[in-house]
Amino acid sequence: MSYWLLQHPEDQIFCVDQATGREWTYGALRQKVYRLKKAIGRDDAKKLALVLCRNAPDFVAAYVAAMQLRHAVILLDAGLAQEFVEDIVKQYAPDWIFTPSTCRFSSYQLVANTDAGSVFLRQVARDRSIYTGLAVLLSTSGSTGSPKLVRLSYTALAANAASISDYLRLTRQERPITTLPMGYSYGLSVINSHLMVGAAILMTDRSLIQREFWDFFREQGASSFAGVPYTYQMLLTTGVLQNDLPSLRTLTQAGGRLDPPRVEQVHAIASKRGWRFFVMYGQTEATARISYLSPDYLPLKAASIGRAIPGGSLAIDANTSELIYRGPNVMLGYAECEADLARGDELMGELRTGDLAHQDADGFFYLTGRLKRFLKIFGQRFNLDEIEIVLRRKTGESVACFGRDDRLTIALDSPLKKEAVAEIMRSTFHLHHTAYRVICVEQIPHNARGKVDYLVLSQHESIRSS
Repeated sequence: MSYWLLQHPEDQIFCVDQATGREWTYGALRQKVYRLKKAIGRDDAKKLALVLCRNAPDFVAAYVAAMQLRHAVILLDAGLAQEFVEDIVKQYAPDWIFTPSTCRFSSYQLVANTDAGSVFLRQVARDRSIYTGLAVLLSTSGSTGSPKLVRLSYTALAANAASISDYLRLTRQERPITTLPMGYSYGLSVINSHLMVGAAILMTDRSLIQREFWDFFREQGASSFAGVPYTYQMLLTTGVLQNDLPSLRTLTQAGGRLDPPRVEQVHAIASKRGWRFFVMYGQTEATARISYLSPDYLPLKAASIGRAIPGGSLAIDANTSELIYRGPNVMLGYAECEADLARGDELMGELRTGDLAHQDADGFFYLTGRLKRFLKIFGQRFNLDEIEIVLRRKTGESVACFGRDDRLTIALDSPLKKEAVAEIMRSTFHLHHTAYRVICVEQIPHNARGKVDYLVLSQHESIRSS
């Protein structure tokens, strides 16, 4: 089913918006989508859109409008640093932009306003080719708005939404609450899978550490909750999961590895309270989900990522131990510039995940390491090479980044720049100081090929930590 067609009864509830307190039906959402499509204009040419997303109904409507028009749409978090947004606009020159009402763009004309957003059209038409099957583009690094984008097809989006709905056994009675950005593949998958079944989404941009989030959760009877590892670490530390949450039925975790002891802790609480707790593994390159671990196999398989989602399959490269996923939800490929929008399906349903893994005798998979230079911090994926580039440009100093999930280490050869680095990490990457450590070394080490020697740096960090 093409969830973006919104084929649900007119009076069925689509969402409750915490910001306004308003309840929206699927009929009202269709009307909002219709008005946006009229403002954008309809012709036979496939266009490129950019939606700067917030967790609010207007932004879902803009996303759905792009899907219905068969325009390719780049989805980015509205909280992204302006310099990164401008880089994307410069690199890809979208034909139209939907953004919070406070934003403005040169070379674009304001054509419509909604309750929370504005539509801008490019003043000079762009002559280019866009692959007909291209639907959504997501940044490979949601924190930096990397110009390198994951190209997702309509088939991939529909297949992954259907698969998630299948193994979570979703129905129209669900009332999920938004805990993740819509421009992040995990957050988008929550919206897509629930649009597919016609559920009522509780939309909020409030943080889990805010009382208003939990008041809204209880008042509206939230039935499910999606979190990244940091989310569950915080919930366990604060004891929130022990609070009165009578409507809650399902917990899901993805966005990085949650330590097995914490998986066991959450499972124990969930079992006692009659909740289901699903541990999941995925990548933006697979539209969101690759595998899941059913509550039936907890706590026995607490360290596992489970088995492949319905419709997909997993295998391990015998030579490299790299985990390989095959399924209809695999991306078309990457885009690094505007010309790449014309490229078709380059992977043909096979994704080399870049993760190392092994499989046990029962067919369950376990991750053992990474091949790529990415970390997941607070559930968001950070490209270490891109962070280095930004820090070098803004400090004028040599910088090297390395580490593990939820613990980034930044090596400097100038102690005078520690405060500058902290400010950049806060203002540009929105990272709290507890998510990273800055160390000072006499000189950033390089290997014989002239590349930064991250192994030597990691050993240096181990000595400092011991």
